[in-house]
Amino acid sequence: MLDAERFLSEIEPYNHVSKKDLQNIVQNLMVEYYRKGELIFEEGSKQLEFLYILRSGGVVMEKDGEVIEYLHEGESFGYVSLMTSNPPSFTAKAFTDSVVFLLNRKTFDWLIANYQPVREYFSRKLAKRVHKALERKASSSVERHMEVSLEEVNLRPLIILDGDLTVDRAVREMVSKDSTFVLVQLREGLGIMTERDVLKKVLAKGLRAEEARLYEVATFPLISIDSKQTLYDAMVHMARHGIRKLLVTKEGKPIGVLEDRDLIAYESKNAVLLIKEIDKAKTVQELRHFYNLVKEQVLELVFHGTDPERLGEYISEINDRFMKRAVYIAMERLGEEPVVPFSIMVLGSEGRREQSLKTDQDNALIYEDYPLLDFEPKVYFENFSKIYIQTLLEIGFPPCPGNVMISNPFWRRSSKEWLMAVEEWIEKPKPENIMNVAIFFDFRNVFGDQTLVQRLWEHTLHKVENNHGFLPFLAVDAVRFKPPVGFFREFVVEKTGEHKGEIDIKKGGIFPITQGIRALALEKGISTQNTFERIEHLKNMGVFSDDYARDLKESYRFLLALRFRSQAQKIKEGKEPDNYINPHRLSRAEKGTLKDVFRVIKEFQDFLYERYNLRFFE
Repeated sequence: MLDAERFLSEIEPYNHVSKKDLQNIVQNLMVEYYRKGELIFEEGSKQLEFLYILRSGGVVMEKDGEVIEYLHEGESFGYVSLMTSNPPSFTAKAFTDSVVFLLNRKTFDWLIANYQPVREYFSRKLAKRVHKALERKASSSVERHMEVSLEEVNLRPLIILDGDLTVDRAVREMVSKDSTFVLVQLREGLGIMTERDVLKKVLAKGLRAEEARLYEVATFPLISIDSKQTLYDAMVHMARHGIRKLLVTKEGKPIGVLEDRDLIAYESKNAVLLIKEIDKAKTVQELRHFYNLVKEQVLELVFHGTDPERLGEYISEINDRFMKRAVYIAMERLGEEPVVPFSIMVLGSEGRREQSLKTDQDNALIYEDYPLLDFEPKVYFENFSKIYIQTLLEIGFPPCPGNVMISNPFWRRSSKEWLMAVEEWIEKPKPENIMNVAIFFDFRNVFGDQTLVQRLWEHTLHKVENNHGFLPFLAVDAVRFKPPVGFFREFVVEKTGEHKGEIDIKKGGIFPITQGIRALALEKGISTQNTFERIEHLKNMGVFSDDYARDLKESYRFLLALRFRSQAQKIKEGKEPDNYINPHRLSRAEKGTLKDVFRVIKEFQDFLYERYNLRFFE
């Protein structure tokens, strides 16, 4: 066990133990080997009898199925159960093939009693763990909503009436049950009639409630959500669809209705309220105020360690609302509304709903170019686009450094022109066209006619399907930048300049994943934009194994989390957020995880290299 003695003498807190005592401790060590994915101990199982010291490999700590922490060589775990005499509060699994030293409880207690540095070390670790647990309980409103399942919420009971019944009968039922709505059984499925429907669709039109039938008034289809989702998911769902009532289902069957007032009662400050205020704003000044509030709230979420996947989605959803409201303000300033269908599209990370704290304007515009006598779409949208971009700038959105904005005529075209442009980019994959594809091919509708965007997506996928030679040109972007790790697993940092000592985590980590996953998604005809969702689709289609898909997702999640944290810290220090991080400011565990993540990315690049025969592009 000479290796164990040398190893322990070099790591905290065992480097404070005398050589003689360390030799005795080593004699009492057990050595266990765990294969990747193998369970070490389980949350809620009996009180632990050993302290676990990771000799090599990696261990993931989970709680309720969620990843809490990654551990690497030299880290100890299981001490919480030993020090509190409680069952373990986490599940420990081998993240990679791992060798673990097991130190029995008796020896651990002796170390704690006889070595103050050891006792202080584990006391600090325990206090930090408790503090994190308290932080999770006392986290911000959005974070709390992310932790509450809809199955834990008191839902409004179902009142279902036949569509042939009268509105008068439904109103009496609503009054007796103190409800603001009834569900209506239609031939097509469930619809809904609310108090507002009675006012707007019956009374305001002079109809008689005792004669009007529910099927004539009810709104269909009824938007629903599964009960396994969270309050946060429900808030985003309601905001996205602009609704105030949401049907909750379990295994496909309706179990209750969630109302916006239930959310407000649950938490007086939440995303729904903020979104409502944004949607009601009538001036740029109001929007600028809310934009600054959102920035403060997002920083709070970052420092609370919010899941970066959900945080990126939240930022993107809020940004969408600002962009939508800016449309109305721009039209009002212009003094004229368009008479042809159009759509404002968002691109890049906003299009993927993976926005970071370094936001800018990546947008495009598509419109239907009908031959009209008294309206020239091209002229109208040229004027509108200038005012719209100026409105976003006044709200607080920074301009796009690459001028990827609808004020640039290159990113403002008719539907026919966009179809022709996409066709040319795919059929003629020269460098400038591939660059345009890399910018554009995460596009989604943020305001306007979704059918224009859907038609463009269908056209894109059709052209890719019939031009397989295009995909390698797209995939080569994903292998262009190598992860910044040297031969001896040391980080390769910038040697000079503003970012000396830092690494570009976007170029060396995030970019290879998003670009490579996009190429694979287009190959398989997947039209969704989000990287996490694309990986899941690719797994279900057999492109990735379950383990490999999980590794890619968790690697991407870790990179996004590091970027969020670094950006938030720079904003706090009064600096501009960027995509650089200083690896030397990371903990030992984070450094180890980052190196493992870069290894996963290198493997992914090798996979793309072989799949698309990229050796011919060198």
